Amino acid sequence: MVEDEAPRPKQAWRTSGSLFIIFMFIGAALLFAYSLWFVNTHSPVEARFNQRRRPLAADTAGYYILRERAGDYLRTSLNVDTLDATEGRRHGIAEYDVDGKTVRLEVEYIPDATPTLDMVFDGFFERSNGTDTASVLKRFPQARTPYYFAVFSGFTYTYYEFGWINGNWILRASTRDAGQEALLRFVNGYVY
Repeated sequence: MVEDEAPRPKQAWRTSGSLFIIFMFIGAALLFAYSLWFVNTHSPVEARFNQRRRPLAADTAGYYILRERAGDYLRTSLNVDTLDATEGRRHGIAEYDVDGKTVRLEVEYIPDATPTLDMVFDGFFERSNGTDTASVLKRFPQARTPYYFAVFSGFTYTYYEFGWINGNWILRASTRDAGQEALLRFVNGYVY
């Protein structure tokens, strides 16, 4: 004699397992949407300037300041100028290769006055071969490391420059051909 088997009730673990998988898919979809937003949304370049810098002493030797490597970038030219002088104002320039393009780093020591952002910005239009009509300047004088970011848009080129103060030192990094993201990577890789 064969007895009719009654249908079995669904097991509770199967229902909770299905809900768990559904929640996992929803979570994965939300995480994927967030990652797309995060990757494609950048804060402005000037907001990502690394303000944690090593202090730069007055007697720091020129080869330490205009080091051979700045982050991942290799120095391609060096003009020590008066950087190794023992007294007075000191000045030097180096150029670095950033993805096959040039970034210029200029340093200047001001012994007789406390540098201001106006002093750092002074000469911007000569360095950029530009005028004040086609430029953007964003200053951050109250930052941990006072700095600015300036852009000059010419007819055939765009000039980008970060300038900052470290003690009595003025530092400027600029480029015409590497672009603002490459300049930011260089500046954030430079320790002073």
